[in-house]
Amino acid sequence: MINDHIFLFTHKLKKMKVSNEIIAKLTELKESNSISSYPHIKNILKNQNIPIAYIELRPYKLIRYRSHNDTNKNKFFESSEELSYRTDILHINRLGRANESGQGFFYCNDNENQNTGIAEIVTIFRGNEDSNEEVLTIGAWDLKENLKLAMILPSEKSIGKNEDFDQMNEDYDSFENSPEFEDVKNLNNYLANEFSLDIEKDNSNYKISCAFSNYIKEMVPEVDGVMYASVKSEYEGTNIVIWPEVVNRKLKFVAARKSVFKRGPNKTFTEEQIIESKSYDMENDKIIWE
Repeated sequence: MINDHIFLFTHKLKKMKVSNEIIAKLTELKESNSISSYPHIKNILKNQNIPIAYIELRPYKLIRYRSHNDTNKNKFFESSEELSYRTDILHINRLGRANESGQGFFYCNDNENQNTGIAEIVTIFRGNEDSNEEVLTIGAWDLKENLKLAMILPSEKSIGKNEDFDQMNEDYDSFENSPEFEDVKNLNNYLANEFSLDIEKDNSNYKISCAFSNYIKEMVPEVDGVMYASVKSEYEGTNIVIWPEVVNRKLKFVAARKSVFKRGPNKTFTEEQIIESKSYDMENDKIIWE
């Protein structure tokens, strides 16, 4: 349970453009195929004063899932680098929910949200109706220091499904009573809704959520990443995104597990054929499996 939220302002709160005008323009740019639409969205956000709530926490473990494909499902990942954030920036060709093209972020879950991580990565939950077996390797990291994570406001879809986010939303609503703050809240609610869209079901291309994530990274240097309600867990679970430089400084890889998930009825999976790593050679970044 998260009790304390700290609110940060990127600038002094001042009268901004009417939020509905900004929202209309952001929506127009989101739907545009112009090459300039994404940088335009970023520059609009960069010139706004958006209050950001962040919390400080230290989970017992952070975990991250990596899928195997047909060419490597019988092999083992041999280093923590293979399980961590992507460094092949030449091949990151699309926007993610938080990352830009050519930008590798550390998408993960805490130890209390392992099932959330599974729901995010198993492909049947991402529209692959033909999936009968999924092979995943799960990496586990210890934390050397506390994390400071910006919390994305709950959207209309997610209110009432996660106690921590609901409490943060109440604290946010009561933070200040002024016309300027109400206008900012309107924009922030729009951004929160964009962050909670399901790319497979909703009209989303991640332009808005990605620009907002990078707004937080660039404008709020106090935070290490963002925390948001998981779309694939029906907003009951929590996802975490950590900036790569923070991973290198605050996280320590400890172990891995390879699992085969078999399909059951009604889009369910059972974990079978679990293989735990035996040890980890940190000096050579080598995972020992046997």
